[in-house]
Amino acid sequence: MTIASSSADEELIGFDDERETIRGQLVRVSPELDVVSIVGMAGTGKTTLARSFNKNDSHFDFWGECRVSQVYTRKDLLLSILSSNCDPTELSKEAADELADRLRKILLTKRYLLIIDDVWEVKAWDDLILCFPDARNGSRIILTTRLQKVAVCAKRVTEPHFVRPLNKQESWLLQKRVFGKEIFPEQLKEVGQKIAKKCDGLPLSIVLVAGLLTKMDRIEGCWTQMELCFGERIQDGAKDLVKLSYNDLPYKLKPCYLYFGAFLEDREISVSKLTSLWTSEAFIENDGEKCLEDIAEDYLEDLIGRNLVMVTKKRSIGKNKACRVHDLMLDFCKEKAEEDNFLLWLKRYQDANPPHFYSEKPVHRCLSFCSNQDDLAGWRRCSHARSILFREVGDNTCSSMGHASIIFGNFKFLTVLDLEFVDVKSFPTELNHLRYLAVQTTEDSIPSSIESLWNLQTLIVKRKGGQLLLPDTLWKLSKLRNVSISDSAFFNLRGARESLDENPSKLDNLATLSSIYVSREDNMERIVRRTPNLRKLRCIFADSWGSGKNEKRFPELDSLSQLETLKVVFISKPEIGPSRLNFPMNLKKLTLCKFPLPPAGISTIASLLNLEVLKLQQVAFEMDEWEVRDNEFPQLKFLELENLKLSKWEVSDEAFCCLEKLVLHGCSHLEAIPDCFEDQGYLQYIEVKSCSKVVADSVGDIKEKRVQNGYSLEQILLFFVVVGHCSLVGCSELLMYYCGPWQ
Repeated sequence: MTIASSSADEELIGFDDERETIRGQLVRVSPELDVVSIVGMAGTGKTTLARSFNKNDSHFDFWGECRVSQVYTRKDLLLSILSSNCDPTELSKEAADELADRLRKILLTKRYLLIIDDVWEVKAWDDLILCFPDARNGSRIILTTRLQKVAVCAKRVTEPHFVRPLNKQESWLLQKRVFGKEIFPEQLKEVGQKIAKKCDGLPLSIVLVAGLLTKMDRIEGCWTQMELCFGERIQDGAKDLVKLSYNDLPYKLKPCYLYFGAFLEDREISVSKLTSLWTSEAFIENDGEKCLEDIAEDYLEDLIGRNLVMVTKKRSIGKNKACRVHDLMLDFCKEKAEEDNFLLWLKRYQDANPPHFYSEKPVHRCLSFCSNQDDLAGWRRCSHARSILFREVGDNTCSSMGHASIIFGNFKFLTVLDLEFVDVKSFPTELNHLRYLAVQTTEDSIPSSIESLWNLQTLIVKRKGGQLLLPDTLWKLSKLRNVSISDSAFFNLRGARESLDENPSKLDNLATLSSIYVSREDNMERIVRRTPNLRKLRCIFADSWGSGKNEKRFPELDSLSQLETLKVVFISKPEIGPSRLNFPMNLKKLTLCKFPLPPAGISTIASLLNLEVLKLQQVAFEMDEWEVRDNEFPQLKFLELENLKLSKWEVSDEAFCCLEKLVLHGCSHLEAIPDCFEDQGYLQYIEVKSCSKVVADSVGDIKEKRVQNGYSLEQILLFFVVVGHCSLVGCSELLMYYCGPWQ
């Protein structure tokens, strides 16, 4: 499913007059529903221009977006629009017609702004238009397309808007991309202007050229040589410019970039999944200092810095969570990868026969399917393929594969098998070269024969609606780096001491373990002792936790000296919480859910010197009060309080000294936000949802106090936004305050 989201790094270059024109069309007094179409070739900045009118616009009280592209499903588009304002987890269970009815009912009561991006055919517009009611309240739709006929078909009142090229001055803003806030060197000004002129006003060209220049020495001769390479007009060959950017990549980054060709157009790509795939494909060079996962993230940062990859989602404190590449660049990756015999993309219902370009030479090759076929057993010509990745086939449905072991019997050299969107009945445990395995299954357990996959580094299993039994033989997979099971996984711990202690082997390389289910704290400790180098851990505690003699004891986790991210979830909130908590001092992100938190426990958390992100969800405070003392939470940057019964919250002036973002969701009993945040100079963002009006008013007071105290424009609340937030049970207001420039 495509969930559109704006990039934190996306920036609109120029187009000030264009933006003002479209802004006028959006807010004019005419009450009827109108469609503002933005038309232009690839790379002209249509999407960036459209998304500059985002949810920060207080004129509208509902905002939604979907990205259509050439391959789409109606259900996915509806889910994308609704997910901007509703919980997508429950929505995904509904049929397309039910979603359409839900969306229409919501929009009937709202003045809405929708962005329908990258529409390729009239049929896609026809699939959606009946969901957009005209309540004559000034609602608007922004549609972007490369095709004039689509814009003409969608027209209501406003004529289609054709994107113009950037003018000379706007093109010269190229320098901003290269040097940021630094002063542009005088000796590079003349050649820089020549390069900007050759971009001929095409934003994509400007972005790509900036990515090239960023990595070059800031010497006039180097820039002059680059300018001569561009020829007369860069725009004459946008793909040639992509090729030039690709050729300029270090050798180690080239396979990483071509690998984007294995993904669907306009789909967000999980950064954690992408880096795990790169690692399993042996694209990452070990420098002996950093772990492979961190090096892979550095590779991605390099590609982002060259403007070849776009960030679409950020994590709580700024790390990249999801990304994608522009359509033109995706086309290049597919074509170049096929040309180099690196990757072959096979579309649904097509290419029923095995590809013929494969030779018998055992070189690295990758097959990427957008298909529900499972007749691969006869593809003997492809037996040297090293990687097979199945992409989703749409409608949030999975294709089914009966006997994976038989189907992949000819693929003896596979190192990567991505069946995340394929429901498998049996695990292909004969493929002992596998380093990456992702599957979806309805089975209750993983077979013990998985021990045959002794090269396995990443194991991802999706099992909806139940727990998955892990075999004891999993401990023999000493090369494992990432294990991710959803919804939860457990070991058979009857006679736990014997089953976990009789085999002393450890998973020393395991960095991520999610989500492990335990019923006793000592069982958790046994697992921890076998995984000493964990960096990320998500564990689920059973209802019966604490029923034994040590009912108030929390598992000893402080031995995990490298643990940076921890999430602890209780299936239901115990009446009695642990008397003492212990966490690794290196912890940077902590999430507690349904957790009874005694005063000593919150003090332990407050003393974690490296903690940067804290999320408390349905956590119970003693007496529903929380007092934060001097010097507590010294490095915390992000604080989220969700569905707490907290009523009284007192914070010392010397606490939360580095806090940048504060999120309050469902804290309906909270009396007010502490006024100490008036003088928190680092605070940039406050979000309030489903809280009392008193809390919302207290945020407004913070803004006023900052103005009175003489804060600069970058330190006071720059934006006050009220948008409608719709849940599955009704509607409530979402208040977002921005305290500084968006990061």
